[in-house]
Amino acid sequence: MKRLYLFVAAVLMFPVISASAQGKQEYDYEFNPHWFIQGQAGGQYTLGERNFKDLTSLNFQLGGGYEFNPYLAARLSVNAYQSKAGMAQYVIPGGGDYQWKWNYVAPSIDGMLDITNLFGGFNPERKLSFGVLAGVGVNIVFDKDEAVDQKAAIVQAYANNGVTMNQEYLKYAGETGPFLALRLGSYLDFHITENLALGLELQANATSDKYNSKDGDNLNDWYFNGLIGIKYCFGKTNEKTPKEQMIPVSNAANYVDCPEPAEKIVEKIVETPVEVAVPTLYEEIYFDLNKDKIAQSEKYKVRNMIEFLKNNPNATIEISGNADKATGTHQYNQAISQRRADNVAKALKDAGIAESRITVIANGDTKNIYEGADMKLNRVCICIGK
Repeated sequence: MKRLYLFVAAVLMFPVISASAQGKQEYDYEFNPHWFIQGQAGGQYTLGERNFKDLTSLNFQLGGGYEFNPYLAARLSVNAYQSKAGMAQYVIPGGGDYQWKWNYVAPSIDGMLDITNLFGGFNPERKLSFGVLAGVGVNIVFDKDEAVDQKAAIVQAYANNGVTMNQEYLKYAGETGPFLALRLGSYLDFHITENLALGLELQANATSDKYNSKDGDNLNDWYFNGLIGIKYCFGKTNEKTPKEQMIPVSNAANYVDCPEPAEKIVEKIVETPVEVAVPTLYEEIYFDLNKDKIAQSEKYKVRNMIEFLKNNPNATIEISGNADKATGTHQYNQAISQRRADNVAKALKDAGIAESRITVIANGDTKNIYEGADMKLNRVCICIGK
């Protein structure tokens, strides 16, 4: 019975052990700058002395922008529809319910900072992202007729009660702007696909004291927006490439054909020391046409080079940059082959490899070995470590 239990346990654990041994496939991601468009709707609360429900209204926003990198984006947004205000009833002789609403449109330029990517690193597989924003724009008011009518009603209320007005209520009832508007906010996006996301956005907006028609003691009038909406990103937003398995340095001698170790010579009296063969590394890093940046798909080769050099502290490496002679002038090809080799060398130096261990050569288009359909293979840095 004990053997049966062990057998069942082994069968049940095999998939777990197998999966653990194989490991989950990991990927490298490279961000692609891209445009996006956004539509949102929600509610607004305009700060005032009335209760909350008297000062809430619908709110809409349409925007579009550009994401420069995983952290920073810029957006042009147009926020619009309606705001509300009112007078506290006890300040007007005879009471009365003095409320009014008006319409507005507020274009703004916003800067957006993705906090999740800033501190957690870029990962397009992540479903939730949080960020903050700040903007500046203008607020243009129209349809202020209700404010003008309420001002006339307040003047009449004073007259009916024989009270002299000692302050001018709704002093700015006729003011329509445009008013300077400043914005601070935050957003939370739920990513459905690479290009589509649902979002929640909260804003605090400050504008002129004339905005709500009243002459208040505060420097600015404030309104707060809560919006939900959908965001669509155009094009391919990132490049995804599988991480290659690192080749153990213990096998570095197998990267290329290495000379066989010299046979140990033993004589009767004198024993000759044997020189141990040094491991050798050979990598070819390919480039796209007119490109000198190391492609994501080639970066695992750089990691192999770094591992080789760190584990063989006496080894050096020679990097030969090349360009294909079928495109570009001789002078251009010489320059781009130099940049390709320099960029590979920089990647090694950034990883802590001493510059004295690196030799850089720019061959231009003088050493092409491929012709015809394989011409593109001449856009390469040949890296030999030994």
